[in-house]
Amino acid sequence: MPRVPSSEIAEFVTTSVFVQPTGRRVAPFDEPPTELLILDRRLGQWQDEAIAEAGLQRIDTLTPPCLVIPDTLFTCGPVLRQLVAGAAGRDAWLVLADGVFARNTTPVQPGVEPVEGGWRFEAVRFVSGRDDDPVDVVVDVDEHVHELELPAVFGGDTEIGLPRHPVMTLHHWCHQVWANQAAMSMVVRRTPWWRALPRLLWAVLRARSLNPWRVQQKLNRIGRGCDIHPTAVVEASTLGDNVTVGPFARVWLSHVGDGARILSGAEVEGSTVGAGATVGQRCGLRLCVIYPEAFASQVQMQACVLGRNSIAVPGSYSIDFNFDRDIRVPLDGELHSTGTRFLGSAFGHDCRVGTGIWLASGRSVPNGTWMVRDPREVVQRIGEVDAQTPVANRDGTLEPLDP
Repeated sequence: MPRVPSSEIAEFVTTSVFVQPTGRRVAPFDEPPTELLILDRRLGQWQDEAIAEAGLQRIDTLTPPCLVIPDTLFTCGPVLRQLVAGAAGRDAWLVLADGVFARNTTPVQPGVEPVEGGWRFEAVRFVSGRDDDPVDVVVDVDEHVHELELPAVFGGDTEIGLPRHPVMTLHHWCHQVWANQAAMSMVVRRTPWWRALPRLLWAVLRARSLNPWRVQQKLNRIGRGCDIHPTAVVEASTLGDNVTVGPFARVWLSHVGDGARILSGAEVEGSTVGAGATVGQRCGLRLCVIYPEAFASQVQMQACVLGRNSIAVPGSYSIDFNFDRDIRVPLDGELHSTGTRFLGSAFGHDCRVGTGIWLASGRSVPNGTWMVRDPREVVQRIGEVDAQTPVANRDGTLEPLDP
């Protein structure tokens, strides 16, 4: 298969691009893929940016010769240029080069097949208009592999691929979690060295230290009108305008939208918090996507998505790990392995998650769902009780234990 490294791209031929509608509605939000949020921006906006960066012209009908991409695609301009250059006017498919990023993000993606050297994305293609056999064009995401040291009970050490030029399609909410992580990597790794190096040196000077934690505190992008308490810790993160970070809160490697509130003692790590969202006191978010106006109140969430205007209250918990096998999720009427034992759940828009709710991993809660504890498990009536007599809840009534 022809391989076209990003450093040796053939002469780029300007062409047209057609964004092909898939008709997919992504659960639990019941929205088209283009509405999924990545770093608090719609996937459709990322696609428009990639098309413009590649120097392509978007067309309304599929008219060969042209590049065809599905409305589920998350990528950047250099990837589209590589595909067009590698096709060289022939019918062609994009093949994502084998690597850690590819192996971690290709599960649960229809139309993605393993081939020699990588994974073929049949919906990402160049159409010449001739009746030729398509060629495979291998695209390298230029990943940095980071190894995580984990205890054996959690599967031992694992690797994370941090791409410069990500390629993935979003058919499922789990892809949204992975795409947000990939976007954070892309934003950092695509920063030109002549911009990144002076910024890093300036951060070291201001930190007056080579300690990486101190330096990270000087690598933030802070919007206008933010209110950050002196005891809060913000490291290597982007904060929009008018963000509030309360006492003893911590924000690390995260993107926080305009007007969001991170209340006292909250921890936000590797997550996206949408505009106007609230992360409650002592709440813990790791690798999560929190939609605008959502409220996560004193809950612990990992690799979860919380929809717009949804509320999760204290005492609820989404299980995020399987000990014995990879987590499976439903798509198109079938269960698919995610290839990982670590994944939370997704809550649609306008959901209410009450106290005492434990949700198994990989679940998808539809829009507008109210999850409450069985009233029989909640003490609602106080019966005849005597001092110093043990009492218990029986179908909602507090009554003395049997002798």
